[in-house]
Amino acid sequence: MVKRSIVETLPVRQPVAAIGTMHLQIPALALDAVVEQVGLTANGAMDTPNNPADTAWFDMGIYPGQVGSAVIDGHLDWVNGETAVFAHLDSIRPGDVITIEDAQGSTAFVVRGLQTYAQYDSTAGIFSSSDGKAHLNLITCEGVWSDVSQSYSDRLVVFADKED
Repeated sequence: MVKRSIVETLPVRQPVAAIGTMHLQIPALALDAVVEQVGLTANGAMDTPNNPADTAWFDMGIYPGQVGSAVIDGHLDWVNGETAVFAHLDSIRPGDVITIEDAQGSTAFVVRGLQTYAQYDSTAGIFSSSDGKAHLNLITCEGVWSDVSQSYSDRLVVFADKED
């Protein structure tokens, strides 16, 4: 099996300058989380938040609310099974609202759907879009934990579209 980076199909972009304070809110999950800014790990994967209660925006991609697919990830759990920010992301449903708040105000997105990807599946549809609309895609781990790879077998992705 060929191992693929989660961002294998991402066009190369320079990181965006520091974003200031940004929050991700999902009322249906009673979630209000700080959004960190991350790039790539040494092995070419999207980095993850430093704190289990935070999420992380991929700063080499689209900024939330701009045309294209912005991507934010968060941990499912943490050391010793501690609950993390996206522990209940699988409970979100189409029609639920996700809001990004930053210094410019708030941008609302409506959940379109959820999809599970195996760890090394192609990720073209997560990091890019060509429909001329603004999207927000949330990623967390799912499936079975492997002590060998120190990773989960799958990824859960929530696809959301900017409210008109």
